[in-house]
Amino acid sequence: MAVGNINELPENILLELFTHVPARQLLLRCRLVCSLWRDLIDLVTLWKRKCLREGFITEDWDQPVADWKIFYFLRSLHRNLLHNPCAEEGFEFWSLDVNGGDEWKHLPQVPGGGPQG
Repeated sequence: MAVGNINELPENILLELFTHVPARQLLLRCRLVCSLWRDLIDLVTLWKRKCLREGFITEDWDQPVADWKIFYFLRSLHRNLLHNPCAEEGFEFWSLDVNGGDEWKHLPQVPGGGPQG
């Protein structure tokens, strides 16, 4: 089957393609292409599929979600946030990779550069 226009693809195939496009691009670029793409990108099905693909939910997820698009973005942020970044809970959630002590390090001079430190 030769397809002359991407919009001639079945909607299910377009939805599958959209699951591979970064969410930000879907909303800022793809959604503006045409009304078909806008309508597909606004479907709950797409955002639920993206959540599955990213591992935010599993196939047997049974909790209600009011807005899958918002859920997707909140979950993607949650994955990238540090727990206890300001040490309000002491060193909980922190790990020490290397202990260099409390000392200044002398950085070597970079050729063509000014002083460092």
